Amino acid sequence: MRHEWFEPLGPAMRAPEWRVVQMLRQRHDPARLEAALADVLGTARARYCVGGFEQLMALLHRHGWHAPLILPADAQGVSDDERSLARFVLLASEQDRDLALAEATMLVTPQAILPLVAAGERMGLPLLCEECRERLRCPLTFQ
Repeated sequence: MRHEWFEPLGPAMRAPEWRVVQMLRQRHDPARLEAALADVLGTARARYCVGGFEQLMALLHRHGWHAPLILPADAQGVSDDERSLARFVLLASEQDRDLALAEATMLVTPQAILPLVAAGERMGLPLLCEECRERLRCPLTFQ
C-alpha cells in the first residue's frame, strides 16, 4: 500500500462546508454573495444566509481570539482556519450544540460564544437546504 500526502481541496468537503469557504473568500462583496446564493437558494434564504454570515464575521472581527487566515478566491487548498469555520457552521446548523459550543470557544471570547453559535446556525441552515435539494436530484434516490 502506498501512502501519499495530499492537499485537501474543496470538492473533498461537503457542499455546505465548501460554500462557507467560498463565502469567506468573497466576504468583501455581500451583494455578489447574495446574488450567487439567490440563484441556488432563492432570494429570501439567500438574504437570511448572508445576514447570518455578516453577523458571524462581525463577531469574529470584534471578539475573535485572532484574525482567521482566509485565502484568496483563486487558492487551491483550504486553510485550517477556513476549515474550522466551515466545520463550526455545519455543527451549529446541524444542531450538534455541544461540539458547536466547543468550537466557538476556540474562535471567540466567552461573551460572544452564544451569539456566534446563533449566527452560524442562521448562516448554515439555508446551505443545508441546498445540500438536501442536491440529494433529491440524485439519480440514485429511489422515489
